[in-house]
Amino acid sequence: MLRKTISVLSALSLAAVAGDEGDRLDTKVELFRDRNDVTAVSPVFLLTKGVGNHVSVEWEGQWDAVTGASRKMGRAVVGGGSQPGVDAVSGASLDGVSGASGKGDWESRYGSRVTGVYSNQGRVFSAGIYASRENDYQSVSPSVGGAWDFAERNTTLSWGASWFFDKSFPYGAWAQYGGGPKRVQSYNVGLTQILTPLSLFGVNATYTRTTGYIGHPYNPVTVAITDTPYDGLQAERLPSSKDAVALAGQFLQGFHLGERLGSASVEYRAYEDSWNLKSHTVTFKWTQHLTDATIFRLQGRWYRQWGAEFVKDAYQGDERYLTADIRFYPFSSYLAGAKLISEFPDAWPGWAPRRWDLSYDHLWRDTHGNVQLYQLYPANAWYMQGTGRLGLSWDL
Repeated sequence: MLRKTISVLSALSLAAVAGDEGDRLDTKVELFRDRNDVTAVSPVFLLTKGVGNHVSVEWEGQWDAVTGASRKMGRAVVGGGSQPGVDAVSGASLDGVSGASGKGDWESRYGSRVTGVYSNQGRVFSAGIYASRENDYQSVSPSVGGAWDFAERNTTLSWGASWFFDKSFPYGAWAQYGGGPKRVQSYNVGLTQILTPLSLFGVNATYTRTTGYIGHPYNPVTVAITDTPYDGLQAERLPSSKDAVALAGQFLQGFHLGERLGSASVEYRAYEDSWNLKSHTVTFKWTQHLTDATIFRLQGRWYRQWGAEFVKDAYQGDERYLTADIRFYPFSSYLAGAKLISEFPDAWPGWAPRRWDLSYDHLWRDTHGNVQLYQLYPANAWYMQGTGRLGLSWDL
């Protein structure tokens, strides 16, 4: 009973509904829109198939279509004068991602993952490989992981490792500003401990090492070496390696509202890397059963980042490292989200989906509009983005 209760709480904390054991197909469509006029549509398919008593195979496929606000190196690249469909300040495409033809269009990315999972009496081992490709980037990533329940299955030790073999190859005028191979290796270990029948605590540590071309060729840096800013563009220069450590802890408490089970959780994560970039993240979640089959979740997240040691608001051009990438600058962000999960009526035909979920997350970031950082909105406004998702699941 203890293990069953905690398993339910763990599912609640992840806002997941466990269906009948067996083969299943999960589908999801995600729509993303932000204040830089970037729009992305991403359908995802996840097929789970049992092989024998303890082995299952998962296949996941994803297709992303993105448009809007791609950088074209400003007037220094597009020819100096104004062009239809190109922002006069940043050179961003106004009507879509600029392909080799220079015309606004949708850009696509395809990704696929295959994973084998062995699970037996509280011991789990998985191994998989992921690959993705878009017109200027490719990635291949093998991974392994596992978990072991012991101490009467009240304690779980987990571990994982993944390796990314990536390569960027910007085309056209972008080719002179960067590209090349990048290698990422990541290792993590975690421990989860049941404290009471309705509470658990977990900790996790992750080490990541990144080498090779870490930069972003589409964020050239404006430097003060000429009288006109559009003639002062330089390629981003970053260190060729980065080591990062992240530590996280989570506490989850279950409770009953009437006869319905719910849970509240808080997670804290601290991050620091060799570029002296540091961050703190605090996430709150409240998850509640509304019926036996319907779960509602609310979440909020606060994030604070201190920038890398070499970032500046303005560069002279002779610095060893320079960047205009917002990912390396200091900022704070706030996220609020809601998710609803339920099942369709039992009377539905067998070919119909059994479960559905609907969610929306909205993020605010205190980054103001700024040409240097390529934030293409007014200087008195904050960055915002919204992500909506609709999912359907079939029992096979």
